[in-house]
Amino acid sequence: MFRREVPPPQPGAAPIHSRLLSSGLARLTHSPRKTGIYGPAPEDFDAFIDSRALEYPASLEDSFVRRALGLGVENGVVLDVGTRVGLIPLRILWENENFLSIGVDDSSAMIERARETASAWDLGERAFFQVGDARRMRLKSNYFDLVVSDRVLHAFADPVSVLSEIGRVVKPKGGILIRDVCRPNRFRMAKLIERQTRRYGSRMRRQVEAAMRSAYTLGELRNIVRASGLENVKVVRMDEDHIGIERQGMTDPNSWVSVREQYR
Repeated sequence: MFRREVPPPQPGAAPIHSRLLSSGLARLTHSPRKTGIYGPAPEDFDAFIDSRALEYPASLEDSFVRRALGLGVENGVVLDVGTRVGLIPLRILWENENFLSIGVDDSSAMIERARETASAWDLGERAFFQVGDARRMRLKSNYFDLVVSDRVLHAFADPVSVLSEIGRVVKPKGGILIRDVCRPNRFRMAKLIERQTRRYGSRMRRQVEAAMRSAYTLGELRNIVRASGLENVKVVRMDEDHIGIERQGMTDPNSWVSVREQYR
């Protein structure tokens, strides 16, 4: 009789029976991810723009920016992956004049609006936006002091490649903050779609439902991070509705800002 060899558990890993039980419960309580349930519609762009003025989305962005600025990186270059209209990097630059930023998104309409907003906020000389594929960014390796991404990871067709690419472009001691929606269990899904629709506005219902049904659970996100090879990060629950990936960073004494200060 052949016996299958079972590899020893990694240090700190839960016993295999606990992990099997956990994954089994997840399959019972959570519906499978659904992607592409709604195709993009012309009205989605305007609905998204208008939702940014509402209290709940604005407060979420504020909390994300505060958390990003608390990761230990005081200056340098910020990368926002899936930047949409650029409000996250622009708010970071508004709070800290010692950063400049690059935002990448695959939507030319979103990037154009981000550039317009940067000019309106008088940040056009410090904030740059480009259309690009997050899986293959045309950016230098080990270049960014802080990499952020807010509530878009579920929308990428290949999140493992996106996280691997983030690992390539961030500095070894750079900070990382990635937040995303957490897929609720099947018993709470309909209720939470209704609640989030009220918070984001009725015109955002299509996008709210698509995000919640295609989002990851905490366990699924851990598996994606493990497969990506992204190092020294924590997968955490950020609040009732969001999960994320976080890594404390350090200010690089050789960053462009630190070097610039020597000549002032």
